[in-house]
Amino acid sequence: MMKRTFVLFFLVLLLAACVSPVRVYYFPGARHYPPTKTSSVELLRWEPQRPYEAFAEIRYDPPRGYSRNEVEWRLREKGADIGADALVISVDTIYRERVWVGPYHYYRNPHVGRAVAVVRDFIIEAVAIRYH
Repeated sequence: MMKRTFVLFFLVLLLAACVSPVRVYYFPGARHYPPTKTSSVELLRWEPQRPYEAFAEIRYDPPRGYSRNEVEWRLREKGADIGADALVISVDTIYRERVWVGPYHYYRNPHVGRAVAVVRDFIIEAVAIRYH
């Protein structure tokens, strides 16, 4: 019985470790785009002046101890994977700097809300956009 409990506990830990700290939530009806270059993805903290289309939200829960460059590079990598030209930071409980409060939080996955970000207190969220 003890061995069975240990194996079950180990499997649960293994599954928890496999969960990606970077998740993408596409907005309803959003288009999917081909990948872009990681180095070309802009990180913004304000609404862009150019016309754009917002199509997804990226939520990143980085491991503690990552440098700012590592966190920003990982965001850019995921943004490039989904075809973003830029990411507009909408939640930042890591650096606690200025964020853009746009209309897109209404499209958020109902199981992932701002209350989770406050409790975990180490989250960065960005709206993925594509310029016209």
